[in-house]
Amino acid sequence: MTYGFVVIFDRKPSQKGMRRQPRTSIYAQSVIPMSVVRIDDRYMAQRNVPDMLTLASKRLVIVGCGTIGGYLVEMLVKAGAGTAGGQLTLVDFDSLYPQNIGRHRLGFPNLFSNKATSMAEELQRLAPGANICARPVDVKTVDLGNVDLLIDTTGEESLGHWLCRRYLPTTPMLSVWVEGPGVAIRALLRTKGTGACYRCLCDASHKGQFTTIVGTMPMLLAGQGCEGLYVPFPASVSVQAASLGGEMVLAWANNRFSPSLRTKLIDTNYQLATPDCDPPRMDECVACTS
Repeated sequence: MTYGFVVIFDRKPSQKGMRRQPRTSIYAQSVIPMSVVRIDDRYMAQRNVPDMLTLASKRLVIVGCGTIGGYLVEMLVKAGAGTAGGQLTLVDFDSLYPQNIGRHRLGFPNLFSNKATSMAEELQRLAPGANICARPVDVKTVDLGNVDLLIDTTGEESLGHWLCRRYLPTTPMLSVWVEGPGVAIRALLRTKGTGACYRCLCDASHKGQFTTIVGTMPMLLAGQGCEGLYVPFPASVSVQAASLGGEMVLAWANNRFSPSLRTKLIDTNYQLATPDCDPPRMDECVACTS
């Protein structure tokens, strides 16, 4: 922080017959301390990563503002998303319910409100200069337009396959998800035709290739009756998945695309099966060949 001082005094021009004020009277005047700090978007995003490009000017779309996406979009804004002519678009048709609060970025004030709209309002409050657009609709019903990077955080395999087939020919895509009941987190970046897409990786996993852990991934479901079944894991897993996604988005902005598949083991009772790598495209993938 830079400090400065302003001295305020009233000195009238000398007139014949009038006595000048003694110089010592200057010291009796008011002194107002002032501080100057930068609050521009560029400075706030760049100061933490001085040797890297930020997300300024990028057109980013994130599909899913749930347990991963809610934390990730905040990280993207802190990295410059939505500034310098860029735009951050949030797509989610779902609303926030009481059962979501335990591991979501939003809370009680947003209950029964659309997740995309509520997150956009929260981010606008935190970063008034950011250009953030909420689209509270099913992503299958809209045209996302020209996008620099499409980010899928829904964790829904079938939707991930659809997004690959619909947007991969023209749009780089990042998928981020949680494996099993918080056993591990994974993220896959597809930027060129020779690399695996999310559909490729799912097909390979079904064949025992590029698996997450040694052995079988455990299946654990909780919730009964009116609540419905869900996969339990703590909010800390969601934050770590969002952090992995944030790291890969910044790497993408700086043209660092490898390794395209990254995995972080959360539950140390298991052994990691596939180190970070660049899985190739599968020839039979219907999303890549469409």
